[in-house]
Amino acid sequence: MSPASPSEAEGRRGRGAEGNESPRQLLPPTPLLLRSPAPLLLCSPAAALLALVVSQPAPVVPTFVDRASDAGINTLVVSGDPKEKRYLIESVGGGLAVIDYDNDGWMDLYVVNGATIESARAGNKRFSSALYRNNHDGTFTDVTAKAGVANGYWGKGALAADFNNDGFQDLYVVNYGPNILYLNNRDGTFTDVTAKAGVGDPRWSSAAAAADYDRDGDLDLFVVNYLDYDLNRLPVSGKFCSYRGIPVACGPRGLKGAGDSLYRNNGDGTFTDVSDQAGVADREGFYGLGAAWGDYNNDGWPDLFVANDTTPNYLYRNNGNGTFTEVGAPAGVAYSEDGREQASMGVEFEDIDNDGWLDIMVTNFSDDYSTLYRNGGHGFFRDDSFAAGLVVDSHRDLSWGVGFFDFNNDGLKDVFIANGHIFPQVDRYGLNISYRQQNKLYLQTAGGKLLNAGGKTGAALHAAKSYRGAAFADFNNDGQMDVAVSALDDYPSLLMNQGVKGNHWILIRLAGSKSNRFGVGARITVASGDKTQTREVKAGGSYASCNDPRAHFGLGSAEVVKEIKVVWPSGKITRLTDVPADRILTIEE
Repeated sequence: MSPASPSEAEGRRGRGAEGNESPRQLLPPTPLLLRSPAPLLLCSPAAALLALVVSQPAPVVPTFVDRASDAGINTLVVSGDPKEKRYLIESVGGGLAVIDYDNDGWMDLYVVNGATIESARAGNKRFSSALYRNNHDGTFTDVTAKAGVANGYWGKGALAADFNNDGFQDLYVVNYGPNILYLNNRDGTFTDVTAKAGVGDPRWSSAAAAADYDRDGDLDLFVVNYLDYDLNRLPVSGKFCSYRGIPVACGPRGLKGAGDSLYRNNGDGTFTDVSDQAGVADREGFYGLGAAWGDYNNDGWPDLFVANDTTPNYLYRNNGNGTFTEVGAPAGVAYSEDGREQASMGVEFEDIDNDGWLDIMVTNFSDDYSTLYRNGGHGFFRDDSFAAGLVVDSHRDLSWGVGFFDFNNDGLKDVFIANGHIFPQVDRYGLNISYRQQNKLYLQTAGGKLLNAGGKTGAALHAAKSYRGAAFADFNNDGQMDVAVSALDDYPSLLMNQGVKGNHWILIRLAGSKSNRFGVGARITVASGDKTQTREVKAGGSYASCNDPRAHFGLGSAEVVKEIKVVWPSGKITRLTDVPADRILTIEE
């Protein structure tokens, strides 16, 4: 259902429509988050928290330099009208995908581009997404035309995954409109196999993530969709919703959700849509923006988290028989700590506290906070955002891409969050909120607090743009995790980590045989010094993005890894001992 006219749109929006007299609507709308959350109480609890944070030993702060321009990454990311953003589709933006498309061991980058309403209506494919080949010298070459991956639709996100187990990553691009599966030909080119594969979802897709949910040895595909939205039936120009008293684009409330899709890989180049029988079709019609796979209950089967906008999040527990059970509310991840639906965008699904249980972070709208759900084991999570120190610092940010990575190689995962508002109009009304916002790096202390690294990370990290997707990789193979960040109506940033002296690292690439070739879903445990760390190999996550397929571990002062343990999706276990640090290691199943 799409708004055909202002009157129809106002009648359908329910909670969040200006002028709606429903008794359920007691607060003015704040599109995407179509109501203001409870005010944050920045008093004694926060003061106590700040005192605790100050008492923690300060982590060493890494610095970053933006090398995008020098590297030749120069795609201007288009997303509708750069000045007004009259409609929701212009505001949500898109992501990026890290992919080693030529299998040379150096991470390449795919930048998703959008469109304008006029170009999308005309179907002229004026704006191209871009594939950049890593030249191994700090520069990249645009190989989009040669590779055949221009897309041309209104791109929203991308996923790199080896769907046919030939050892080369394929590329799946999610769009407003038909999605595209590009099969890697292993010669620097791709072939569009969408029709044959049966994965050309025609809806407004937000993101995609891959996992071997049935553990049959090949990767399956989950696509999260947002709205049933018709560009030819938009509200009449000049009719808007209200955000803090200013006219802005309307959010999703009252519109029809598009439903989600799970495609089972048949192993022959085709997929079967099993969304309904698996129980992940989004029967509630929520507004999905992010998705990530992870085995949260340590039973060996990949589970699925879906971040929903202004509606409860989903956590689908894998039953091990081809079906899932939605457990978001009882597990404690559907709502915030005080029982509110949040406007969730990006998601990370990794073990942040080195206890062997995967935690979850979702990024949310401004006047709220990014939510850290710590996994307590036994199927339950707790909202630990206040205790970690996130709430006071992040409540003015509108946040998107997110990742848990050890940016200073001290053996503790840190948190990077990409920020940017959706309403350019906020700059003109003195609301103490900016459309262009700074990204943030939170460094983890030994006590589990997350400290905003602030300006010490260098000017590049804090250059203000309206950021969206964030993709994480070691682009120059120096053992330091870098970040590529997309921005609306601007050029991507390539934030190169300058490193921390004295700390060591290891970067692990998996090569599956019985399991899928890149070991997606494998759990890697690394023991070094006094720490034991866990990371799962992923395909998809953050916001509409995809990260380095290799698993990075910071080792602190340890020069030798005492033990590496890999639990493969097949169930096989591989162990290595006394492995020297500071190297890229390939482990075969």
